[in-house]
Amino acid sequence: MLICYYKVRYRTFTVECENMNRDEKFGRAVAVANVLHERVKDVGEPGIASMHLTDMGSKPARTLERLHHDLIKHAHKFGADEMILFDMMSEIIADISLDDFTNNPLSNNYLVSYYSQQHVLNNIMGTEEAAEKWGLAQDYIKRLCREGKVSATLIGKTWVLDKNQPNPKKAGTKEE
Repeated sequence: MLICYYKVRYRTFTVECENMNRDEKFGRAVAVANVLHERVKDVGEPGIASMHLTDMGSKPARTLERLHHDLIKHAHKFGADEMILFDMMSEIIADISLDDFTNNPLSNNYLVSYYSQQHVLNNIMGTEEAAEKWGLAQDYIKRLCREGKVSATLIGKTWVLDKNQPNPKKAGTKEE
């Protein structure tokens, strides 16, 4: 059974991807692709959402194929955080049955899934980004995660943190 993890404001939610309908899966996949593309695209290159979101509703399989192609062009720029996003997108796509992976139009409900997933992903960060944002060492951030002193979830070998939580340095936790 495939489980998708979503971190939202101090709570970890798991959603069984198998219980998502076709529209939700396509919407979530394009949201993950969009966040990933924003991290690796070239300066001045338009985002995936602006290029493909409208097409997703009418030709979803073709659009996901194009999104995948656009992302693969930038694969050499993928770091650990980008690989997590790529894996998340791949898991969602892999859970779309072959019968559902067609160009049959989606209902407008895919947009709800797109925007909800987009919101979640825009509010998480890895330890490298947290270290830069908070002015702390990355190893120290990882220790805070392990000790439960910051809101974080371990996905595989990577800690994912809530961007909206206060800086632990300012909240009274001292770096040792």
